[in-house]
Amino acid sequence: MSQIPPPKEVVRCRGVTKSFGAGAATVAALRGVDLDVFDGELLLLVGPSGCGKTTLLSIIGAMLGRDAGDCAVMGRDPADMGRSERARFRGESLGFVFQGFNLLPTLTAQENVAVPLLIGGTPRRVAFEHAKELLDVVGLGDRLEARPSELSGGQQQRVAIARALARSPRLVLCDEPTSSLDHETGAEMVDLLRRAARTSGRALIVATHDTRIFSYADRVARMEDGRVLEVTPPAAAGGAP
Repeated sequence: MSQIPPPKEVVRCRGVTKSFGAGAATVAALRGVDLDVFDGELLLLVGPSGCGKTTLLSIIGAMLGRDAGDCAVMGRDPADMGRSERARFRGESLGFVFQGFNLLPTLTAQENVAVPLLIGGTPRRVAFEHAKELLDVVGLGDRLEARPSELSGGQQQRVAIARALARSPRLVLCDEPTSSLDHETGAEMVDLLRRAARTSGRALIVATHDTRIFSYADRVARMEDGRVLEVTPPAAAGGAP
């Protein structure tokens, strides 16, 4: 009988530290973080405000340097890359979903999703066709021409998710994606993200305070005071059944 191969490791952090400020004003944001993330999983990163969740996402996402430790993302260390190479790595291999959506207000939904493709050199016709396909997937195929001001919060988040998936990244990083949404809409967004991970073999890391979405995770990493204390399945972490 053939054995199922183990999942591929997308992120491997060991002893990652990060501080801000200097002298007596130094604040330790990360104090030796160890974390593994694998293909096809949705990992929730949870903990109180100030525990280091956003800092850790920023380091994994090649947006912030670390002070010490090791961090490999898809087998590569962003610290070994120059500025332009890091920017290219983020654009080609990573997707981002932010708390505030960060949609361009003067562009339509279709244009917002097409932007990362156009920046990457995709021909305009192909970029817009792919943007339409992604908006169909997130349930907004009938709102292609709508601008952000004409969309609800949940719809704007759907556009943001479609944009994050536009270049088929292997890793998607989400910072509090449900914080401004009601429970039902937030649950729909996380379920959409989970299906995106499982059907395409990509990994997702979602930083959140929202305990109501724990049951949608494959694993939950609890952070406190700059450290990952434990990584557990959602039931053990107190998620809803």
